Amino acid sequence: MLDRDPVVREKVCLTLTHLATFYQGRQRIMSRPEIVDNLMVLFLRDRKEIRYAAAYTLRTLARDRCACESIITNREIVENLLKMIKSEHVGIVLLHLKTLENLSEWDPDRTLRANAFQVMLKLFQNNDPRIVSGAMDCMTQLCKHEVGMKLADMYDLTFVLRKHIASRHIEVIIAAVGLMAYTTLTTQSKWRAKERCVEITKRLVNLCHSPNKPLLQLRCIQVLINLCDCPDIRYHMKMHWEKKVNAIKIRTHEEWDGTSETTSYGLETGHNYRTMCIEDVETIKNEYGDNALVVNVHSYVRRVTEKKQQLIDAINWKSYKH
Repeated sequence: MLDRDPVVREKVCLTLTHLATFYQGRQRIMSRPEIVDNLMVLFLRDRKEIRYAAAYTLRTLARDRCACESIITNREIVENLLKMIKSEHVGIVLLHLKTLENLSEWDPDRTLRANAFQVMLKLFQNNDPRIVSGAMDCMTQLCKHEVGMKLADMYDLTFVLRKHIASRHIEVIIAAVGLMAYTTLTTQSKWRAKERCVEITKRLVNLCHSPNKPLLQLRCIQVLINLCDCPDIRYHMKMHWEKKVNAIKIRTHEEWDGTSETTSYGLETGHNYRTMCIEDVETIKNEYGDNALVVNVHSYVRRVTEKKQQLIDAINWKSYKH
């Protein structure tokens, strides 16, 4: 990995990336901690194409939860990733963000201590929508932690996300509402959202009417359910948006191929989602459980339907009985 010839270094990274796509390959790679150390040396100091190859290898390894457990034990990996994100080539930044997202999902405490929250917040102002959405996905993992939720209130994240749910880029909108599903859990955020109640609820309800983007629908409905805990927002939803919520259309399983966008690949392979892998297309996964990565269209469609009913119940909920 540290050969003097740059071509050899790049070829080794590409070979390791290929091996890391297999379970046995990841097991053998992670049995040697010096591989992560060498990858860190490459993405910190080498030429651009080798930095990209090393970043790609690390991202591929970090997709596995067991590998994340081993990677996160490296004392400097999180700090170095955050350092490189600030002034690196866009393609490499995107890979580092995905790696950090996976590491944060495994151990948000470690990334929060490295000031990842503040770094991600700064990236929200980036001009590239891919970087903005990647930073939001990483921030979502941080906000699952109680310290992350306190920081979200401190930095008024719900207000910061208002302009992003009106973005021109769909990937930014999907990431923003996914993050809002966690930032709107606290009492402070609900009362802050109440100050822009008309603007926020109107935008979210309109986004719920996106049957071609079931992931967006699910996230928007969840945010509205969270906000309905606030009596004033619940009353506003009841008065102005109840009919429109009832009219939300949900795709049938025949219309949907298991991803957030219709792809010929999904249609050609049928419904064999346990063995199917689609790069760069958002697939729906469960938040927890033994089959967290298994995509099942029927259960997902039922999940969206149940969430819609949950929102209707939340709008009509009363704190007292007549």
